[in-house]
Amino acid sequence: MSARFSAIKSLDSFGFKTIPSLNKMMVLDLASCKWIERPENVIALDPLGTGKTHVTLWLGLATCQKRLPVAFVTTAALVNELIEARGEKRLLLHQRQLAEMKLMIIDELGFVPLSKTGAELLFELILQRYERGLTLITSDLALEE
Repeated sequence: MSARFSAIKSLDSFGFKTIPSLNKMMVLDLASCKWIERPENVIALDPLGTGKTHVTLWLGLATCQKRLPVAFVTTAALVNELIEARGEKRLLLHQRQLAEMKLMIIDELGFVPLSKTGAELLFELILQRYERGLTLITSDLALEE
C-alpha cells in the first residue's frame, strides 16, 4: 500500500511566521521521526487553514524517507473505504493492511459527519492499530468535541 499523499509538501514551503502559535521545535522534533520509535500517537487540533495538513504531509514524507510504511487518507475517504470493504467482504484484509502501516495519517476528523457505522469502523481500526502502529489525526474540532 502506498502513502497516497494528496500533495508533496516540504517545510521549506511552510510559513512558520504566519502561525506563531505553532511550536516549530516540536514540529522539527517530529520530523526527526524519533517519535515513531516511541509509542506516541499525535492529534493535531487547530482551526481550518492553519497548516495541519501541510505539516502532516511533510511528516509523512519524512517517515517514507526513513523507508517506513505510511498511509495518508482523509477521514471521509477512509470511512468510505472501510464501508466498501465490509460490503465486499474484504474488511478484515483491508484492516490488516492498514494496521501494518508504521504511520497512518487520518486527516480532517470531524470535517464531515460520520454515520454510526462509519464511526464504529473508524474506531475499530484505530483500536486495532493501538500499539502496532502510530496514528496521526488532524481535526478542526476542539478537544471537547
